Amino acid sequence: MRKFLLSVAVTALLAACTPPAQQQTPDAPGPVPQVQACNTVTPDVARMVRIEEAGAVTAAVDLPGGPIAPGTYDLVRAVRVGQPTGWQGARSVALEVTEGASGVTFQWAGAPESGEVDRWTASFTDTPSPRLNFTCGRIGDVETDFTASRGALQLRVPDGANGSLLMDFARRG
Repeated sequence: MRKFLLSVAVTALLAACTPPAQQQTPDAPGPVPQVQACNTVTPDVARMVRIEEAGAVTAAVDLPGGPIAPGTYDLVRAVRVGQPTGWQGARSVALEVTEGASGVTFQWAGAPESGEVDRWTASFTDTPSPRLNFTCGRIGDVETDFTASRGALQLRVPDGANGSLLMDFARRG
């Protein structure tokens, strides 16, 4: 009987000293992909704009440039020129223009009626010809045309292989 009690005591002692069995835990999630936020510009969703179809005159208009005043601009009109691939439905767009030691920067935020805000940042130069060089949210650079006045900015930006968007912006406040 002693042998039996001794074996029971040893078994109990071993059971108490044995580490608990490894529990299966679900794999920890990997790093969550971060969407790069190019800027913090907020479009005014009360100013939704639908793209208009261009007439022949719109495509031929020369945009002479001019000094662009820093500030935030809201899209008030958009026109298809040629065969752009541009957005469908209504959209609100804000464009913030800043000027610093490195030059002029455009920060874009566009919000469709439903969906995520599309953001990009680009450096802007108008010499020797107007050009946007995307630094966040888009890749590459594009020639653009523009005209600026005290409270307004008009941009014609290539969109797709055979078209462009002519966009009129009004300065906030």
